[in-house]
Amino acid sequence: MTDEARAELVTAKDPYFRGIDADADLPTSMYVEPVRSTDPKGPHILFFDNHRGWLVYTFVPRIQDPQITVEEVFWQ
Repeated sequence: MTDEARAELVTAKDPYFRGIDADADLPTSMYVEPVRSTDPKGPHILFFDNHRGWLVYTFVPRIQDPQITVEEVFWQ
C-alpha cells in the first residue's frame, strides 16, 4: 500500500496538487493536503488506504532532477 502511495506521488504532474480537484486523478482512497494551510509550498500529507495511513513529504521542483523527500510514513 505504501508503494502504491509513493508511485502516485512520483507519477503526479504536480506533487503539490494545487488547484481545485487537482487530486482527482488519485484513487478514491487517497487525497493530498498541505500540512499547514499557511504554507502551501511546504510539507504535504498524502492520506491513503481510507485514512489508515499517511505519508508526509516535501517536493523540491528542480528542472533537471525534481525530488520528493518522504519525511514520515504511518500505516496501521
